[in-house]
Amino acid sequence: MTNDSIDLDLVDQTIALIPEQAWTQVRQAIVTALVDNMPDFVLEKLTNTYHNFDCAEEILYDYYQLPDLKQDLIVDAFSIMGAVNCLELLTSLNLTEDELQAMQ
Repeated sequence: MTNDSIDLDLVDQTIALIPEQAWTQVRQAIVTALVDNMPDFVLEKLTNTYHNFDCAEEILYDYYQLPDLKQDLIVDAFSIMGAVNCLELLTSLNLTEDELQAMQ
């Protein structure tokens, strides 16, 4: 799937709705979901095994922590999980400003 088939306006709207303080939680949830949805051949290319999910998560989490990769994370999630599934995952995190302030 190419970025041409991803609604980049929806990606931008999604990013705008995620509070800055929530990106660690968002990144972790999406990376976990990406690895869970990852085909075996991709897992093997990433980790050299078919079953090292923890290593795959660590590699992807480290990668997506790089500056300016928020859009790439959401685009990749939309591509692999589908936009609806990604948005449902993000909604399930209940990332409102009030809840984040209560967590701090």
